Amino acid sequence: MSKVKSLLKNSKSELSTVIMLVVLCIIFGVQSEYFFTFRNIMNIGTYASIMGTMAAGLTVAMLLGGLDVSQYSLAAMAGMIMGMMIEAGFSVPVTLAVTILVGILGGCINAFIITIMRVNPIIATMGTQFIFRGAAFLLTDGRYIRIDDPVYYFIGNGKIFGIPFCLMVMLITYIIVWYLLKYTKYGRQVFAVGGNIQVAKLAGINANRVKFISHIIAGVTAVMGGIITVCQTSSAMPNHGYGNDMDGIAAVILGGIGLAGGKGKVGGTLIGILVLAVLVNGMTLLNVQAYWQQVVKGLVLIFAVFIDALRSSKSKA
Repeated sequence: MSKVKSLLKNSKSELSTVIMLVVLCIIFGVQSEYFFTFRNIMNIGTYASIMGTMAAGLTVAMLLGGLDVSQYSLAAMAGMIMGMMIEAGFSVPVTLAVTILVGILGGCINAFIITIMRVNPIIATMGTQFIFRGAAFLLTDGRYIRIDDPVYYFIGNGKIFGIPFCLMVMLITYIIVWYLLKYTKYGRQVFAVGGNIQVAKLAGINANRVKFISHIIAGVTAVMGGIITVCQTSSAMPNHGYGNDMDGIAAVILGGIGLAGGKGKVGGTLIGILVLAVLVNGMTLLNVQAYWQQVVKGLVLIFAVFIDALRSSKSKA
């Protein structure tokens, strides 16, 4: 009986987000005859693939009680490097491998600033956000790179049995992160460090090592999102993702992972991503002006943080 109560208690945040998702689907389904079509559902999956892939790694960083607001800037910089390599004639495997290495390097830089220099994660990643974005523009003096290659086009827009390939990449990413957090020693250490870093250290856990690995994962998923973006748009642009830096954070918080860290599930993040993707898709179908969409997304972020504050106050009570 106690296990059932514990399960229900831990699932409350995910349940509330699922209810929100269902309500949004009903509202948009009633308002638009196109919403529940297979094509539109796949469009939602395609849109969610970028933000969702990035948020999978962000989840790990936020479980430690930190934030990473540099993901979209790192993705843009990696995308420009990817574009330059494609333009120079490098093969697909080499180009993708180097792009992933950029994500590992970016994650290491964030981890070094946070763990060795002891800078607050928000300030640290805010600083690297500007650095990565500036580097993205400097690499080509702000020039866009057009990409015309069937392999890259397939990564961003191809389908297997009607399912977008980029959506499959996102789902596989979530399965990997879920497995790491649930079934590995590293995953248990993430929750321990996020829950109480002092107790974790007394238990012999190398907190800095855990943070390094976590930010590397966040960096890798960031550039994976960047790769999908480049492939979907068939171009590398230094301003890719500009203005969307908080979208993933809102989704993670909506999914039940608090700003304090230590609690939450990667599955909750996936539900939060779907909420934002459905919201944007539904507003687009209803011809809601883009500026109003930005206002709504801002309200969703505030609402997500408010819900997190309520959850925190209840857990302390």
